[in-house]
Amino acid sequence: MMNRSRYRLTNQVFDKIRDDIVSGRLAPESPLSEADLCEQLEVSRTPVREALIKLSEEELVVIYPHVGTFVAPISLEAVRVGQYIREHLECALVADAARRIDDDGRKRLRENIREQVAAAKNPDEFYRLDNVFHALIAELGGYAGAWNAILRAKTQFDRVRYLTVQDKSRVKEILAEHNLIVDAIISGDAETATNSVRSHLRTVFANIDKLGLQDKKETPALRKKRNTQRDQ
Repeated sequence: MMNRSRYRLTNQVFDKIRDDIVSGRLAPESPLSEADLCEQLEVSRTPVREALIKLSEEELVVIYPHVGTFVAPISLEAVRVGQYIREHLECALVADAARRIDDDGRKRLRENIREQVAAAKNPDEFYRLDNVFHALIAELGGYAGAWNAILRAKTQFDRVRYLTVQDKSRVKEILAEHNLIVDAIISGDAETATNSVRSHLRTVFANIDKLGLQDKKETPALRKKRNTQRDQ
């Protein structure tokens, strides 16, 4: 059984690499060297290897035995599944939030929107506040723990989402959509809040088309990289 310190270290390495993949700092199809990761993160090979195995289970990396490890292409099927799960949970949560909202909740929602506006030109901070916004809705709906279930389901969804916040025009649209959701929650209009969240989350499909993403387990570029690594 893995001891606690090793478990924590593996999780820290996992979280770091995962964040780098979701944010695009590690681009799809990039090779991942265990030695380089150990040097960058200042850890031994064991937590890196264990983290990469966990990431492969989330379909964020592809491991080819005796060849190498690569950042996985974005799985559009996983995006669709993540969006489906997220939409159904968040529609229920936002309706509950509209029914339960109090003055403190209204204040917190407005403050989050102000912070999003201030961070509109900073993609990393805006992305973080976007997550805070949706987690807050879950909390105000009375099911804060439901956000953890959503997080687990939306990994591939987030890879597309992060790409969209690099687009300033899309950030403006997101802010407008968030404002519609907040206005509906604050006014206690559960139906409008639900419809607004559903519309907001479905924009990911339009962005997939705009980004030109294709649903392939292994793109030709990744196949070429894998074969090159194998032949070396």
